[in-house]
Amino acid sequence: MAAIRPRDLLSDDLLGQLGRDRALAGDIARLAEAGYLNVALPPEFGGLGCTLRQAACGQRRLARHAPDAALAVSAHLYWTGAAADAYRAGDESTRWILLEASRGALFAGGHGGAGGDLRFADPKSRCEPDGPDGYLFRDPGVLATMTPSWDWIAVHAVHASVPARSVGPRSVIAFAGRGARCTPAFRVARVSSTGTPADVFTTSALTWGHSILASVQYSDARRAFNDAITAYAEAAVSDAAGIGSAGPVVPGQGPGTGDGQRPAGRWPVAEAGVRLDAMKARIAEITHPWQLVQDSAPDLGGQHLIGLHAMRHEVTEGAASVHTLVEQLIGTAPARPLAL
Repeated sequence: MAAIRPRDLLSDDLLGQLGRDRALAGDIARLAEAGYLNVALPPEFGGLGCTLRQAACGQRRLARHAPDAALAVSAHLYWTGAAADAYRAGDESTRWILLEASRGALFAGGHGGAGGDLRFADPKSRCEPDGPDGYLFRDPGVLATMTPSWDWIAVHAVHASVPARSVGPRSVIAFAGRGARCTPAFRVARVSSTGTPADVFTTSALTWGHSILASVQYSDARRAFNDAITAYAEAAVSDAAGIGSAGPVVPGQGPGTGDGQRPAGRWPVAEAGVRLDAMKARIAEITHPWQLVQDSAPDLGGQHLIGLHAMRHEVTEGAASVHTLVEQLIGTAPARPLAL
């Protein structure tokens, strides 16, 4: 594990600066200056060589203070994390990602609009072979992203079988670059049979991606819960002092639970707490065992991917439930949850 953790780079002073100018590009620049965008790079590329567990922890801290900024840099972290895993496993094919990131390039995820993150091999995402080494991507959503001012954007799709070439359906992961420094401007990272990924880079991208985004979702729900507890406590104090519109809460009487509690106070708090604890534990089941890849590849089997997608589903559902419970607790809709 890296001696300096990603969360250690997120000082209170830095976090206090994020979101002030309402420009994500400025927040990303501040994070880059602090070295946060290079945490997943191996030390020989100028990074911390952090584990997925450490990266997810850093994202949770960032998302508690600046959720939009955390969401905007998530793709950069999971692509560089996947490239680092492949590099450590002896795969040099994505070494260029590490080099580009070490030079300051920002990576984004295609299909990154709300509800479309990490759509690997989605039937709705199609591409066609174009020449010996190129592909045409027909889905305009391939350039949807939540990362502004990117240098490279990952695009992924499937293409149908090509009888003339005796080639069956393939899943394609490529990176499109913009600007004079991104040469060549199109790089194909992986072309593989559709189905369960069988290489470190693709499986790591899924593992890092879903784990980091789930961590942001969890932290956003936790932040809404903490804010609601504060608002609830302040309202309860006002009621007890006879300031609130409902008048003083008399123990054993009134609209509460019979012991001075505001309506429905105890149940939403307990239920939301249970949901949040379960979400954090599910994320840990994926991130804690996923150590730095060294001599041998990690578990690339279907069972790992089943557990990964189950974790993401449970965190998404859990976050939605927490926001609903928060609304019951404070009586009004909380700040909108992050759209992932």
